[in-house]
Amino acid sequence: MSTHAPARERAREPETPLVPAGPALRPRPRLRAATALPVLFVLAAAYHALQSTLHVTPAIFTDELLHSELARSLAAGEGFRVRGEPVFFPAFLPALAQAPAWLAGDTGTAYALAKVLNALVMSAAVFPAYWLGRQLLRPGHALVAAAAAVAAPALVYHSYLLSEALAYPVFLATFAVLVRALARPSAGWGAAALAASLVAVGTRAQFVALPLVFALVVAARWRELRSHAVPVVGLAVLAVGAVAGGTAVLGTYAGLGLLEHDPAQAVRWAALTALLLPFGAGWIFFPGAALGLTRLATRPLRPAESAFAWLTLGVAVAFLGQVGVIAAGESGRPLERYVIYLAPLLVIACLAYLEHGLPWRRAYVALAATLALSAWVIPFPTLADFRFSFDSPVLSAYGVLADRGGPANAATVFGAVPLLAAALLVLRPRAVRVLAGLGITLLLATGLLAYAGGHGMTQRARAAWAGMPANWLDRGGWGAADFLALPGGSPHFAWTLEAWNRDFGRPLWLGVGRPPHDPYAGAEAGIADDGTLLVDGMPAPAGLLVVNDFATQVGLEGDTLAEPRDGLRLVRVSAGPRISWLARGLFGDGWANGDFRYRAWPEEPAGQGRYRIRLSLPVGARARAVALTVVGGERRTITLSGGEATDLTLAVRADGGPPPELRVTASRAELLDGRTANPRFVAFRVDRVGYEPVRPEGPFTL
Repeated sequence: MSTHAPARERAREPETPLVPAGPALRPRPRLRAATALPVLFVLAAAYHALQSTLHVTPAIFTDELLHSELARSLAAGEGFRVRGEPVFFPAFLPALAQAPAWLAGDTGTAYALAKVLNALVMSAAVFPAYWLGRQLLRPGHALVAAAAAVAAPALVYHSYLLSEALAYPVFLATFAVLVRALARPSAGWGAAALAASLVAVGTRAQFVALPLVFALVVAARWRELRSHAVPVVGLAVLAVGAVAGGTAVLGTYAGLGLLEHDPAQAVRWAALTALLLPFGAGWIFFPGAALGLTRLATRPLRPAESAFAWLTLGVAVAFLGQVGVIAAGESGRPLERYVIYLAPLLVIACLAYLEHGLPWRRAYVALAATLALSAWVIPFPTLADFRFSFDSPVLSAYGVLADRGGPANAATVFGAVPLLAAALLVLRPRAVRVLAGLGITLLLATGLLAYAGGHGMTQRARAAWAGMPANWLDRGGWGAADFLALPGGSPHFAWTLEAWNRDFGRPLWLGVGRPPHDPYAGAEAGIADDGTLLVDGMPAPAGLLVVNDFATQVGLEGDTLAEPRDGLRLVRVSAGPRISWLARGLFGDGWANGDFRYRAWPEEPAGQGRYRIRLSLPVGARARAVALTVVGGERRTITLSGGEATDLTLAVRADGGPPPELRVTASRAELLDGRTANPRFVAFRVDRVGYEPVRPEGPFTL
């Protein structure tokens, strides 16, 4: 008699993992999860909230500005407004979640509460991660997946006033619902899948990929189409509505359709982002995850495994496609931030691979070796900023390591660790606890390095752009003030002031193009021939102006009320204030860049005049040629040496209007403050400069 069971009998065998139970794999009692998950949540929330105290200012603009402005507006009961004007933003739920923090009267308190609230919300990912894991894994392994989800370097984004904090747990919860709806089709789970998809898209527009991939997986299982009637009909109705609404449904994202990109560049950035993903998922989990997804897709033991695998693969392709389009059309860098949601899925896939008995071990070793070698192949030094790479926690971690130990040592750490861990697992297949512990440790270490880079970045940003204190405008009680942005000053001066002060009005861009990422309420400023300051072509109204004179000095008629830092001052002006002169390229300490421009608007323009200017260089500076030109008039060239000061006079003919511009250029410039957020190229010092009208003498009379 044959010892083999018939095929029908084998199909009825219980679905048990293929790895024999041992001390390292023995299931824990199910009641443990009821205790372990809340403890894990509290520990994660406390750790990440503590890290947020070193994150000292919003600095990613205008993304953080948009979410914080919407949250403030909601908290004030004004609906969705930015700078007082209504804004339609399709992914509004993160702003709604942050709104309670902005009920606090003081902006500093509200900002601290917002970060703590984000830490709580993002750490709540332990619960959907565990539930998703339990659909495929033993309770103990599901707990490992939950721990990995909140140990991941992706959690650094909780400190930012962005959508990631809410999007992370919402993605995992939605993904778990979609897996259950595919594995156990019913009207109830179909409705849940539709509702969860709507919540996901309302949290982050990128998540439109979830219902699209779900629909594709359902279409591939056309024999089960009737079982998925509720989500199919619901998604079809929503799709028709989206097409009918056109770009209007995209709100602030309507410009995405205008992005132009090279398909080859799109593939390049998507591939580079994909190469970063293994390191953001705990390094050593990835080889098992790749093989696990293959195993679950081709030889599933239960319907949930197949659903999980195909959804994961489809969402990964969709997210990387989004990365390619946006990176090629706009950012020009890897966007790991768009794929951080995949890291917990890879951990679950790896653990499922272990429960399947570690098949295809040679392929596992080959993948581990390839991952190790990729650390030397990926152009980390050209991609990573040693200070901080906002769009990539992995590049941030690498940058910090490379800055402290050198690029070669950083690449060695990134390559040797996963290789050694893979060897450990192959040699000791039951060392799952060691693997899990090492993987979670690597996740925490990567996140800690990314945190260090982020903390340093925000500290530099606050020192470079914020006043003292950062909410000085609100604290002064002067009232609402517009922001006069002058040439050469970073728009981050305006955005940082706005992030910290509710009394910020709107930016007025004088001689500066509106930043492409700031489409919100603002105005164009100009100067009339008589020196009157104009706002959208009309004389500026009376009120308060915060003047950003970091790299351009201005003679503005009005009373200075406060100077919270170099580069910012608060001025009270009357209606139609005059500007008597404007010095572009001149810093507050007297240094000028290599293209200094001076323009004057005297109260009574004369036909003739002269510019008087004194230039100097400090002792030890290298000599340079300096050219002085009056537009349409006199030109002089001098050699300026270190320790030397030179006075010059240039004749001007104004022809009854404002005098023409004086331009001073230099053949050499030096970098100052290079490791700060406000680097400056300076060429010479301007000790004084001014315009003098010269009135012709009248006829001789007795």
